[in-house]
Amino acid sequence: MHLCTGSLAAAAMVWTAHQPPFSSVRDTLPPRYVESSTGLETPRWDGGRSMLKLADLNLDGHPDLVTVGDHGSPFVNTDMHGITVWFGNGAGQWQPYQDGNFGYGGVAVGDVNNDGLPDVGWGVHHNYGSGGYGDRVMGVALGDGTGRNWTPWDQGLGVDGQSWGMFGTEFADINVDGLLDIASVSFGCCDGFHAYLNNGNGTWTRSFGFLGGNSNMDITAGDVNNDGYPDFAVAHQNGTIYLGDGQGGFTLGDENLPGGGNLGRKGVALGDVNGDAFDDLSLVNSAGGVEVYLQAPGSSQWVLWSDGLPTSGSWQATRLADMNGDGWTDLVAFGDKRLAVWLFDGDRTWTGAATFTLPGPGDYSSMVVGDATHNGRPDIAIVADEGSIFSSRNKLHFFRETTLPRALRIRISGPPRYRTIREGAVFFIDWRCAIPGNVASEVKLELSEAGRFGPWITLGEHLPNNGRYQAIVNVTQYNADAYIRATVTTATGSAVDVAGPFSILP
Repeated sequence: MHLCTGSLAAAAMVWTAHQPPFSSVRDTLPPRYVESSTGLETPRWDGGRSMLKLADLNLDGHPDLVTVGDHGSPFVNTDMHGITVWFGNGAGQWQPYQDGNFGYGGVAVGDVNNDGLPDVGWGVHHNYGSGGYGDRVMGVALGDGTGRNWTPWDQGLGVDGQSWGMFGTEFADINVDGLLDIASVSFGCCDGFHAYLNNGNGTWTRSFGFLGGNSNMDITAGDVNNDGYPDFAVAHQNGTIYLGDGQGGFTLGDENLPGGGNLGRKGVALGDVNGDAFDDLSLVNSAGGVEVYLQAPGSSQWVLWSDGLPTSGSWQATRLADMNGDGWTDLVAFGDKRLAVWLFDGDRTWTGAATFTLPGPGDYSSMVVGDATHNGRPDIAIVADEGSIFSSRNKLHFFRETTLPRALRIRISGPPRYRTIREGAVFFIDWRCAIPGNVASEVKLELSEAGRFGPWITLGEHLPNNGRYQAIVNVTQYNADAYIRATVTTATGSAVDVAGPFSILP
């Protein structure tokens, strides 16, 4: 199969029936959730916005929850401080651990020095740390594979006029050199949006940035134009879509999106909805409704793709993910103590599938989706305030998706098929496994440069079954017919999934 990555390919795929963006086992049962928050009662939160990530920090195969806290971090009417991790056991139970004297902001997880161990980056308002660890508004620290010990690795970050504080933070290989870089958006007013390149030695160089403007504090990384160069969706007054040039620079790609007002567009998220490999955008509109936008074929214009979604309301945040395992990207939204899931049918229409309500007042702080319990479907973690309207505090809840696995299976959920991958750049392979009995398992990942039948090159084996692997592909030939094969193995059997094609370009 030949793949073209230009606008004509978009024209061919956006408006016609095609395959879902991810491989699929065609599981169509609606998602159902039960709270599973044992261990999340401590440390105590305060209030305001925060940011959660779900990642396996101690490499035991079970994703953990990580944050740098809300307004109470560090030690402001709470005992929350620094990097807070809740270690998951794969069954919806958690054990907290904290380190550092800073906080209140956004967090990112990835391997910034390519030693195979998870590292953490952040943008914060309370830079109360010392000795290079949390004493500036942006930071990075190297992990040792335990999720408990962190070494500062952040010279040059957050020293370009940022004085008020940073917030939403993401890692991505912005200049496609095989090293994860970092980007962060301001905490509210004034500090703008900034991207820093990783020099590979603990120093960072700003490649793009500006000061000023207001922010809704959200940021997410993706590839909007499928050129293999990371882009960002940013909730900032100056614009939302920042298209990367592969060298560290960015240009705005908002085109005809509705205006974002004086705080920027709210609740932004990226994901490939219609299977054309170009990331699409979800957001909360000015009336509090939920909208999804796709780019029109052959142009940079955005097209509303929201049949069945609420046009108004009190929604505050969105996420795009396949919530029922059918291969299509679905939509999750939260606001005013209510969470809802809409399933996408592959042909423009969204159908409500699940909803539940948290205690009030229910103002949004943070949300993350991902499979932490090994049933092959995403779970949901939410931070929102609870209590009386004048004395409420944030609280973290984890909702486990309850579908019981009937057979061992694995499904590659990222990158989406037809996605462009740049040779020598960092990219992430994501998968979900359904493990009957939640028994011990491991994963092997392989790449074929020449079609879905191989030959296969091993990317990693005996990997913890935690749903994500950070890869760098060095190929012998550039082609548009690359495939990824994932194999999960337990003591009693194995299962395989093959996803693609992908285009590997220089």
